[in-house]
Amino acid sequence: MMMKRTLLLSSLALLVACGTSAAAASADYESKIQAALENYAAHSDEILQRAIKVGNDGTAIDSVEIDANGDVTSSPSAALYAEFGSAAVNTALDKINKEIEQQDLLEEYEESFEELTEQNGEGATTITYGQLEHWEDIVPIIAKLEDGEFLMLWRKATGSDSQGEMTLSQFVAFNDLLDNLVMAKVDFKALTKRLFKKEIPYNRLYNWSALSEDLTDKEFHKLWKKALGEDVVKGVMSYEQFLVFYDIAGEWLERDIDDVVEEEKERRKNYWVKSGNNKKEDSDDEDDDDEDDDDGYGLSNESRPRFFIADEDLPEDIKAGLESDDEDIRNEAARRRQLDPEMWTRFSYWDLHDFFGCEKAFDSPRPLWTDQQWYDVWDLYHEFIEEDKKDGPFTKVRAYQYSKDYMDLSQNAIPFQSGEKGRGLQAVRDIKAGELVFKATNNTIVFNYGHTWRKLLFAVNERDPSITCDMHVWSWVQDLYDGGPMKIVMDLDSGSLLNEGRDNVKGWDPPNVQCGLPDATRCDMDYYAYRDIKKGDELLIDYREFAFLDSWPAMGL
Repeated sequence: MMMKRTLLLSSLALLVACGTSAAAASADYESKIQAALENYAAHSDEILQRAIKVGNDGTAIDSVEIDANGDVTSSPSAALYAEFGSAAVNTALDKINKEIEQQDLLEEYEESFEELTEQNGEGATTITYGQLEHWEDIVPIIAKLEDGEFLMLWRKATGSDSQGEMTLSQFVAFNDLLDNLVMAKVDFKALTKRLFKKEIPYNRLYNWSALSEDLTDKEFHKLWKKALGEDVVKGVMSYEQFLVFYDIAGEWLERDIDDVVEEEKERRKNYWVKSGNNKKEDSDDEDDDDEDDDDGYGLSNESRPRFFIADEDLPEDIKAGLESDDEDIRNEAARRRQLDPEMWTRFSYWDLHDFFGCEKAFDSPRPLWTDQQWYDVWDLYHEFIEEDKKDGPFTKVRAYQYSKDYMDLSQNAIPFQSGEKGRGLQAVRDIKAGELVFKATNNTIVFNYGHTWRKLLFAVNERDPSITCDMHVWSWVQDLYDGGPMKIVMDLDSGSLLNEGRDNVKGWDPPNVQCGLPDATRCDMDYYAYRDIKKGDELLIDYREFAFLDSWPAMGL
């Protein structure tokens, strides 16, 4: 991966020490800069300072000559004026460092390459596509690659679309590309862990520890959009898109193949110990069974046992669910027994739905909330936020109230029981088309992080399990501005009871409320009458106007 550099004069000595063994830079001024750096390392900061000063502030120059004292002498010209100085030094150091890295890689792979070329006769200097494909060191890795990936790496390394021959330097480049691809595969596997659909949510990638702290929110969002292309609205990143991200985000990634391998092996070890299936923990035997399942990159070949509650340990509510006459409730109970409570921090949206027994909860009519319940849940939310802050510093606020505005919804609509729809909102007066019905207020909570929302549900469940599923289904995912990151939104007032309607869809009542005015480009969580509404009518809206209904994975859920 690329390493970011800034020109800090006091830290250049280390680079100079490394650079002395590299081949001389091709351009004359670059070799002169290296000479100046060596002189600087041996003497003082002033030498390089003077060299840069002349390049930036002094007479224009077309060649760089540095005498034994480190002074710059040159003939007047404008040719190199813009190039010399700190930018030229950084360029020279990049090239020098790259040459060093290439030299190290050449030495590392030279022995393997020579073994392969021996098959082609004395004096051979290239290998074929087939030889590389059957190289014993690479065969276990090829089995892990997707169709076409091996050929893609070959073409990138050789710069040719044909399956011809490969030189030593191209062989080195191929192995470097292969390392990066394997790192990306391991990282993708970790980032999609416990997700039913193997796609990376926005917030999970945003909080990935491998990304540099110097990466700004704006720059991250640009990288995300570039990797997803036309799929940016989806809010999740596929494997192919992650490979693009891995490539374009190179300067912000702090990854090393050896570190990635160790991380994956440690993760595997922790999994087996945690699940009670750990193998020889303290064995020094080189033939340990665990090694047979390792391809050298920490990508395991073995399938892992799923969590499962035995019959004798089943809680009563799961037992009752498994014996229900309702197929949906039985299926929910079957899924619940496979959810490990200790892994709750990884639960997806639908895992939470099953874990809290929401299918069963909504099988019978739900009661309308009392004013006291709304007050209590607000108190709980504020207590939760204060406790959540103690979990450690975050660069962003984890959850916040959407605005300071207040609106009395009861002036327009009140909660009521709406038959098969369950609870809903009923107009208390005639409302003309285009009138504001209600809007997001200080009762609207926005979550920047899926896990914060998940933690709140568990906090609610500890206090009052009877309302957990309500708060679960009253939440949705949306962006707050075009192309912005996804957020979880929850109304902690009776606005949550607004049911859905669909136009011209059999079995659905048509909507009479819309998000935003007809000529508005965005909703911005202001809800207006779509048509004239009579007193006693139920308020209905098409959720698709504002909610991304399938985007929970974008929030790590």
